[in-house]
Amino acid sequence: MPLQEHFDHPWTRKHDDPRINLIPKAPKIVFPKSLAELIKLCRHRPAGQRFKAAGSHWALSSAAISDHTFIETHDPRNVHQAMGKTLHQVIPGCMSESYLNAIGDNRNPTETLIHVEAGKRIYQLYAELDTPDNLKNKSTLAYVINDRFKNGSYTQSWAFQTLGGAGGQTVVGAFNTGTHGGDFTLPPIADSVVALHLVADGGKHYWIEPSPPVTFVDMPIVDFKKLVELYDHLDFGGPGNFEIIRDSSVFEAVLVSAGRFGVIYSVVLRAVSQYMLHEEQRLSTWQEIKLQIKDLKGPLYRYTDPTLGISQARFLQIAVCLTPHQNFERNLIGITKRWNTGMPADPQGRKERVGAIENPLDPSIQGPLFANAGRSHGYSPDLAHPGQAAGPTLLEQACADASFLRGILKAVIEEIEEFVASNGAAVGGGMLGVAVAGGVGLAKLFPAFLLFLLILKKILDELDADDRFGEFMEGVKNELLDPDEKDPLKRAAGLFIWQLIVYEAFKTQQKEHDFDAISYAMMDRKDYLNISCEVNVESIEVFFNAVDNRLIAFVDALIAYEIMQEFKGLAIAGYASLRFMGPSRALLGMQKHQVTCSVEVACLKDVSGGQALVNYAVTMARKPNINGLLHWGQRNDYTMADVEHRYAPGGNLEAWRQALSRITANGRLDGFSSQFTRLTGLEVIQPRIQEFTIDRHTVSTGETITLGWNCLNNPPDSRVSILFSRPTAGSTVINTVPLAGQHQIQVTEPGTHIVNFYVTRTLNGVHRQDSRTALITVA
Repeated sequence: MPLQEHFDHPWTRKHDDPRINLIPKAPKIVFPKSLAELIKLCRHRPAGQRFKAAGSHWALSSAAISDHTFIETHDPRNVHQAMGKTLHQVIPGCMSESYLNAIGDNRNPTETLIHVEAGKRIYQLYAELDTPDNLKNKSTLAYVINDRFKNGSYTQSWAFQTLGGAGGQTVVGAFNTGTHGGDFTLPPIADSVVALHLVADGGKHYWIEPSPPVTFVDMPIVDFKKLVELYDHLDFGGPGNFEIIRDSSVFEAVLVSAGRFGVIYSVVLRAVSQYMLHEEQRLSTWQEIKLQIKDLKGPLYRYTDPTLGISQARFLQIAVCLTPHQNFERNLIGITKRWNTGMPADPQGRKERVGAIENPLDPSIQGPLFANAGRSHGYSPDLAHPGQAAGPTLLEQACADASFLRGILKAVIEEIEEFVASNGAAVGGGMLGVAVAGGVGLAKLFPAFLLFLLILKKILDELDADDRFGEFMEGVKNELLDPDEKDPLKRAAGLFIWQLIVYEAFKTQQKEHDFDAISYAMMDRKDYLNISCEVNVESIEVFFNAVDNRLIAFVDALIAYEIMQEFKGLAIAGYASLRFMGPSRALLGMQKHQVTCSVEVACLKDVSGGQALVNYAVTMARKPNINGLLHWGQRNDYTMADVEHRYAPGGNLEAWRQALSRITANGRLDGFSSQFTRLTGLEVIQPRIQEFTIDRHTVSTGETITLGWNCLNNPPDSRVSILFSRPTAGSTVINTVPLAGQHQIQVTEPGTHIVNFYVTRTLNGVHRQDSRTALITVA
């Protein structure tokens, strides 16, 4: 069956404006279904056409954009077959005997390995991992261990060690850009990878493992002889087209590389025994807790168990409402902590987030289709009926039918009406929270409140079910925050009501609770029935050392900017969220500290003011005195100078570039280069002379010397030049020189002549070169 392709077809990302295709006519979109098709595609790449692998389209970064051809590993529309198989040819088919013996003798395993294709979505994999192997499939690792060692313990439910906040991404798309959760005792998802299978430009493919191994058994996972027998044959490019690399530097470079090395066909991941989590969420204010963040042994990172006392938590998130209250002096926050708890026989969240298998092998995703995986609201318990899931939250309901926060607006109207009707005596909870000193001074705003009540009721009456969340918020904001309003009381009333609406909405979403759920139901809180709230989104994520004062200064600056905006009639419909994580081994991973804190700033672009605040955050993060690290998969405005400053040309970045040089023949194979990787310097930048020769170093006047060279293994835009210097007749520069060839020079005067040979590359205005010098003695 021929490779499926689209030409001049629209291509966009999940969070872009749905009314506009980001790329109206992508030159080519291809949908490979196998390793063989990937290899053939990369081997026969037409000159001048570059590739970029795409998965779920969830990235907000231009790192996801191809110069020409998109290679889809998982079609977001589910029209074309995904590369979503769970593979068994290597795990267990090619595992080393020593490794199998080591794990087969373990009767109480807490970890296992799983090998999957790149297009498998996270929610699909966690659903499969949670489904115990029934030992009917003789190709699985659980079957082999049970058959050989009479050890059935590997048939248990397994899980990701950590996850980000959503499972809709492909596994590879998530870890290759540095995606993480908030488990500050654990590294990000990339560090669960123990081996990967890469297809590079030119069609050569590589099995890459670190050395020493990073698995729970300290020995090589696979038998390399078996692996060569599996992959080094005609179906996969023929003998010599497959290479095994056991090198930690190369492995750690490819882990987080924004797709620059090629297409990762498959990965082997470490999974852990399934587990339960308890979540505690509490409201506070930023001003009360911000100084506690630097105390890594302090109360933010700990919890109190009625039986065990004070213990370390594993997860911390601080959601910050950037819209202020109490006369612009306070900002509401939601503090979320999680820790491991006991695993019941029927864990909460399993049926709601995974459910029953509807089809054992769905041809579209190449795996079992689960009733609720990727097809349900985020899990939350029904606190009135323990053990049952609550219905969708107010915001989830609003998003699912595109009606915004109707209930919030009604509650605000009712609270203001009651306040006015009581002549200021009845100050509701929301107004009391937003106002200062119990609402003193609000009575002066009665006339303006009455006017805005009429406006808000009119907006509510005219609310269209097709209105998007952001579009509706923009209309409300424009009515309340009019920068041209001359009446100070009316301006004050509009500001107060806007802050009240946001305050009530934030409290609803960050309401205090305590509940337990199975790992994935707790960590993946994405509402997959959302059809309107998370489109036309802008988001950045900036990473800091959690104990660095610049983290606090950064968030304080965002709050100050939002206050300034609201006086100008602008505002953000969004949030800042702080999440905490352990260090990553990936060379370009953003997690470089004992505890790293990421500050995500996200907004709906439909609301004027959000984009400006995100732009401000990006600009501030890039300043040397702030020195924030940007997420590779979100809004990323790095220049090459930014990247070199943060990742040190002689350190991690140099090691990353050396690994890229190894895979791409020092940049000659540039099929996965893109505008993003070139602008950010994620490229081979140092040209190299592979060979330079001169046939003779001593000649007579009038004779000819022959220069020979080979500089083919360099980025195609590299340039070769020759400077020939004579004793008295001056110098000659020869610039129109191919990357490999010969050149003859006749010497016409006696003395010492000098040949300087250069290969040069200029990237982003920075010139780098390699050179050779030869002396010619002429008698």
